[in-house]
Amino acid sequence: MTWFTFMPLAIMLALSSALGRTRLPLHPSWSARLLATTGAMTAVAALGTGIFVAINYAATLAPSAAAHVPEWALFGDDAPVPAVVGIPATVLSAAGLLAAARAAASWLDELRTARAQAREPLQTEVPIAVAVPGRHGGVLLSKGMLRTFTATELHVVFQHESSHLRHRHHRYAAAGALGAAVLRPLRPLNERLRLAVERWADEDAAEATGDRALVARTIAKAALAHPPPPAGPAAGRPAEPPAGPAIAFAESGVVERVEALLGTPPDRNAVTGPLLFMGNGFVTSSLTAATLQLDQAALSCLLALLALR
Repeated sequence: MTWFTFMPLAIMLALSSALGRTRLPLHPSWSARLLATTGAMTAVAALGTGIFVAINYAATLAPSAAAHVPEWALFGDDAPVPAVVGIPATVLSAAGLLAAARAAASWLDELRTARAQAREPLQTEVPIAVAVPGRHGGVLLSKGMLRTFTATELHVVFQHESSHLRHRHHRYAAAGALGAAVLRPLRPLNERLRLAVERWADEDAAEATGDRALVARTIAKAALAHPPPPAGPAAGRPAEPPAGPAIAFAESGVVERVEALLGTPPDRNAVTGPLLFMGNGFVTSSLTAATLQLDQAALSCLLALLALR
């Protein structure tokens, strides 16, 4: 084991941290793609590094069992992994996998609940609009929104939520949420990703309606109509909480979203957006592949096939 074992993960964490604290000068659609890809790849790289070190630590504890482990999964120098490295790697990897499983289970449970409620308006006076993905999904509204919003404002809401469905924004949200569940340093990136997804839908609604000020007013009206959050755990949950898997979309950077809509429309980045996205994808996928030892695995498979010939 050498310092190179942890170098790809360190680079990925540095990149994720920088992106999570930087306002990208790109259209929200490209920002969301960059952030989601980087967050997901960083989480996979972290788990891959931890599992890789844990396997080699197990091989250190039980050398006889190492013969049953593929050669590509072991360090090339056969150096023992010290307990000060192996134990934390094993514990953190198991905790990361558990956190990812719990986050995925919670997400799926919310999705099933939202789909079950999508057949009729939510019975609450709080204005709620939720994009429910899937074959039996759609735009879920509350009675409060239907009663208090005008037809023009409801058109804005439908355009916004339809953008979430059309571009499958729930996948971006899932990537960010799972990454943040595995690694706490990814939480700022997840917040930035949620904002980018909301801004993407805002821009689609503004383009569809042709009135950026109307979209800004509608967003502000919906945010101001929501009840304040509870003061703390002792206060309990709100009497009428939003439901569904798109809770991550609600109340995301409302002030920044309104200010952006009242300003100049962002450039579409028809050239720089794809180039940056492809470059970022190449770098992050290469680093993640290095943490998973995919190059060594591919080489082992190739050598095995050649041996069969």
